[in-house]
Amino acid sequence: MKKSQIILGLAGIALLAGVFTSCVSVKSTTGLTLRDKRENFTIFTEGSVAENVTVEADGSVSWVATAAGGAGGGVAFYVNSDKKEINIANYKSIDVEFDYSPVEGKWNSNAQLPGFCMRILPWDSTGLFGGYEDLEYFDSTALSGTLTKTINIPNEFADRIKASSDFDSILGFALKFNDYNRGNSDGDQLKVTLKSVKFNAKDGAAADKAFDDGLTPDQRGTVVEMNYPTRDYTVDEAALTAADKYYKHAFVYLPAGYNSEDTATKYPVFILLHGFGQNEYTWGLTTEGRGGKIKGYLDRGMASGEVEKFILVVATGVADKSWGPKGSGNSFNGYNVFGGELRNDLLPFIRANYNVKEGRDNVAIAGLSMGGGQTFTIGIGECLDLISNFAGFSGALFSTSEQFISAVDSNKAFDGLKIHNLYMICGDADFLVYGSFPGYVEAMKNWTSRVENFESYVYPGGTHDFPVWYKGFNDFIHMVFKTGVQLY
Repeated sequence: MKKSQIILGLAGIALLAGVFTSCVSVKSTTGLTLRDKRENFTIFTEGSVAENVTVEADGSVSWVATAAGGAGGGVAFYVNSDKKEINIANYKSIDVEFDYSPVEGKWNSNAQLPGFCMRILPWDSTGLFGGYEDLEYFDSTALSGTLTKTINIPNEFADRIKASSDFDSILGFALKFNDYNRGNSDGDQLKVTLKSVKFNAKDGAAADKAFDDGLTPDQRGTVVEMNYPTRDYTVDEAALTAADKYYKHAFVYLPAGYNSEDTATKYPVFILLHGFGQNEYTWGLTTEGRGGKIKGYLDRGMASGEVEKFILVVATGVADKSWGPKGSGNSFNGYNVFGGELRNDLLPFIRANYNVKEGRDNVAIAGLSMGGGQTFTIGIGECLDLISNFAGFSGALFSTSEQFISAVDSNKAFDGLKIHNLYMICGDADFLVYGSFPGYVEAMKNWTSRVENFESYVYPGGTHDFPVWYKGFNDFIHMVFKTGVQLY
């Protein structure tokens, strides 16, 4: 991925706001052209992250995108008004025309000229930040004006989509404000008015096929929501008040064939954590639509027999009252005390309410960025007696590997406890984390007295972003949950 990709793991996202209509009437040359057929823009409303999204009288669509530590927003669109996919391998380029201008009083005068990204949304995407591949970053040549550009689609781009989503079917696209490392201050705002988009088919290209992954309904898992009782672990237990106790929201993936009444059939459990500035929604697992990219990995992996069936819980790793739902994820104190909630509340609730196998050998935990750090400091450092399988995706690690290993090995309660599987991934263009990554990998690889199975991966060109983390998730489930083999 390019260096200019967002730092979603450590930055908040501008909230989607304003009232807007998902389909607009086309006038003149506005709208989207596909195979010489022009139709109205169809906004991917729940997948957009922008303010004041407005359908203009001429059929164009305008919005305000806000700089947020690299996560500048934008608006997502379907490629077809009926929301059917196209095959990106059939297309050679995209023509785009839009107006842009900084919002008065909301632009750092020292920032570079406005930059943009054409982002492609595969069939399993949940929007601008929920499963994507960046096609091209490009810059303007003036502070405001009209930008007309032809964006070429490399032949290998379809292979990138397939590597991420197994099929070259794409659901839509997004035009994103690129505020990554360009001198913008958080809160800088850019108004954009999209006039026209045209997908240019290759000569002799085949007709687009409707998406079909070949799975039947009974081969797909189910996403449900759970709410479990917990408390604010930054407050001393003796000082707790009613306001410090609450129910906390999480998403749960139940594999195909799961039957709550069949208590004789039990499954391993995997707890997945988010990063700083994020929450339980960030991984994109959802009860809506197709359920998000990681649900696709789970469904296909289990249906193919490559992945043993297990239960996934996507939780919020903030253990104080700021947790959410859809919280800001900005409480370091809340992150630091998550071990108490994990041990006393979350794991016991899962065991009491779902058909989960007993023992630490059937528990895994992983996370991205800050959640990757929690996987090490809390998962291994505090809960090794409860969990034996771990993964850090661009993990934010705040101690040296020597300090970390010493702390774990000196804990007498962990004597004889093995880390059965440990996985690490990081992009080599991740300026936040990659500096410490190779040294940590070497130390974990050599920690043979504790670690039984270790794997790592360096994502070429990867920054602190979801293409890296999605690959890490998929790698990890294939590493740990192997069909026909008990974990341990």
